[in-house]
Amino acid sequence: MPAKQSIPLHYLSEETSKGVFLHRIDQLDAGKVAGMEVHRDNHCNFFFQEKGDSRFMVDFREISLTGCGVFCILPGQVHTPLSVENASGWLLAIDLISLGDTYREVFEAYAAEGLPVKLNELQSAQLVSSLRLLSEFSGRAESTPFYQPVLDSMLQVCLGLFAAFIQDCTKQENIGNSRPALITREFKSLLAENFRTIKSPSEYAQLLNISPSYLTEIVKVSTGFPVSHWIHREVMMEARRLLYFTDLSVKEIAFSLGYEDHTYFSRLFKKVINISPGQFRSEYRK
Repeated sequence: MPAKQSIPLHYLSEETSKGVFLHRIDQLDAGKVAGMEVHRDNHCNFFFQEKGDSRFMVDFREISLTGCGVFCILPGQVHTPLSVENASGWLLAIDLISLGDTYREVFEAYAAEGLPVKLNELQSAQLVSSLRLLSEFSGRAESTPFYQPVLDSMLQVCLGLFAAFIQDCTKQENIGNSRPALITREFKSLLAENFRTIKSPSEYAQLLNISPSYLTEIVKVSTGFPVSHWIHREVMMEARRLLYFTDLSVKEIAFSLGYEDHTYFSRLFKKVINISPGQFRSEYRK
């Protein structure tokens, strides 16, 4: 087999030009599920399972859902379905820009653990009704009066329900729109875009036009962890993805992540993950 040089990336534009893709899932064929490739997306995926059993792999975690519940997968997370039995429900895929800061904060906090959220009958009925309306309206001609603003409003209702159910179940604190909260969100957004090239807290502070000490203070207060923790977390998650899902050498991976000295990268990986890159690859590929 040819060596794997990258992880496949799927684009929402391959499915739709509207920035929103809503798909009804009914009785997926087990053979089709088994043939789905490991990949990542440039968009957000929200899954609502009304009934059945399903298992997914998302960034080295197995997500199992029995019965009615929801979970989401954010851009860049590597995932694939493992098994689906008598499952039905909905898949909502949207551009990241559609989330807005408030909902994005909820989903990013959730993605750190990524466990499915069970829904009760009332929550399920609310989500079913909202998704059906969104599906019906999105299928109309774009020349329909007020098509785009109505579509955007319906989408926000669906996203709001996903966010409310997840935040309620996971007991997240709503850190709101205070200046520290806004700066923390901006830092995380910059980090997601630049972690391959920018590793220094002071450089992120410069991009945000604040002092390094202030950035360190507010990120620690808002999240419980220092700036360096989030930088290492982002870099090492990508390193693990590349070690597991590609055949790139450790040196090639280090270079792709912005480290010219691959021995330094290996020492940092071992410090953060507790095993060397080579050990990680051999153990997880067993």
